[in-house]
Amino acid sequence: MPKLTIDDQEIEVPAGTTIIQAAMHAGIDIPHYCYHEDLPIDGNCRMCLVEVEKMPKLPPSCATVVTDGMVVKTRTDKVKEAVRGVLEFLLINHPVDCPVCDQAGECRLQDYYMVYGLHTSEIPLEMKVRKHKAVDLGPMVVLDSERCVLCSRCIRFFDHVTHTGEMQFFGRGDHVEIGTFENRPLDNPYSGNVVDVCPVGALTSRDFRFKCRVWFLLSTDSVCGGCSTGCNVRIDHRDGTIFRLLPRRNVDINKSWMCDEGRLTYHKLTSGERLRLPAARGRDGMQAPMKWSDAISLVDTTLRDIASRHGQNSILGFASPSATNEALFLFKLYLGDRIGTSNFEFRLASEDKDATAEEDQVLRHLDKHPNSIGAAGLGLASDSLGGIDGAIVAASEGRIEAAVIIYLKPLVERPADRDLEAKVAKLVESLEFSVVLTSHKAEWLAKANVVLPVTQWSEEEGTYTNFQGTEQAAGAAISPGGEILPIWQVMARLLKTSGDERVFSSQADIAAVRKTASAES
Repeated sequence: MPKLTIDDQEIEVPAGTTIIQAAMHAGIDIPHYCYHEDLPIDGNCRMCLVEVEKMPKLPPSCATVVTDGMVVKTRTDKVKEAVRGVLEFLLINHPVDCPVCDQAGECRLQDYYMVYGLHTSEIPLEMKVRKHKAVDLGPMVVLDSERCVLCSRCIRFFDHVTHTGEMQFFGRGDHVEIGTFENRPLDNPYSGNVVDVCPVGALTSRDFRFKCRVWFLLSTDSVCGGCSTGCNVRIDHRDGTIFRLLPRRNVDINKSWMCDEGRLTYHKLTSGERLRLPAARGRDGMQAPMKWSDAISLVDTTLRDIASRHGQNSILGFASPSATNEALFLFKLYLGDRIGTSNFEFRLASEDKDATAEEDQVLRHLDKHPNSIGAAGLGLASDSLGGIDGAIVAASEGRIEAAVIIYLKPLVERPADRDLEAKVAKLVESLEFSVVLTSHKAEWLAKANVVLPVTQWSEEEGTYTNFQGTEQAAGAAISPGGEILPIWQVMARLLKTSGDERVFSSQADIAAVRKTASAES
């Protein structure tokens, strides 16, 4: 492994590492536009010039491989002057419209000017080259060609990641612009990624455009709830409202990308009216709100009564592959250990098989739940039932009398998925006693004996297991307010009411019990 010195700091890196990669490893920032960790090197912006001992010219650090004994300087006057010159060329025709640009606060042109530039343009306003502005490239992306620094990141993304090649350079000299071939709509299912990779405000998101200044946003690390890939994401939110989802880099899972479906899933969280209070159906057949303590007591007492009259396996635990591992673990702990049933299911369709089935060659998988592998790993799939269809048959034949059902609507839906909620409704109708933990109101919930309002994705901390079997943590970005509880807290209350003396007051408590249970098995 070659050793080099960058700004008087000696580091050791693997062979083949470039100077800019070595600097990043050492925590040294070298200005750049065209370089991106997950795209092929192009070396066209010339912003990443550095001074290397014994080299007559300033080489681009993104395209210069480290050699043993190399001495690199990134902050010399010669380097700063070169970077300042590149910036001046980039700003000659730039509109300098930062006050109305969505990229303000995240713009590298803006940031580098404050560090390296601070010069006054000598080009009169009337001499600036005019280009196309506010062009809708497609459903996700808006183009402002005057802001573009021609870094080619967007072009390389479509050439080397999706392999579809929608974007190219057009024109010559200082009239060069990016665009789509024959002005075709940019409807690629991963088009939102070019907004992420754009280092300036040339490509902006139609979904986020003019909604909020980025410096007002708070960020929470999470995992996408749109499918079994488990892309690492960042939730940007403010005052209880989610404004956008952005991919977080994870080389082993999603690199720096995510699909447009996953990017827009947060809109599903606010579609429909939320359940706010527990409710139970009385003798008149009407549901009425009740206190959590009364609802928990009713559920536990009724399930025990049915188990004593019809047998423990007359009770079904139907889980959701969109719930966290912690919620599902306590779900099985309560129904399995305290109630005594061995009847569990989570499959609305073929989630266990679709979780590892690719929808395309980039990221997406057929299963549109984030935790099917986690649910299967906890033993929540029954060979005797074979999914919800088998559960409906068992309920209609009287083999199952009661069920505790967790239903969280998938954040990404296909036309074929629209019948799945109807199957859950049919299962509820077939039972003597049904308890449904869900987030939004629906007409079919009127047939349930008890309805418990619970949190959904982005509102509950926990872990999800992706198609590779990798367990990943997701944070709680927003709070639903009111008396809505996380699913794991509902199950913890049921466990306590049933006589379980263990304390489950946090995710750490659940993790400790899970670890012990795993070691014992």
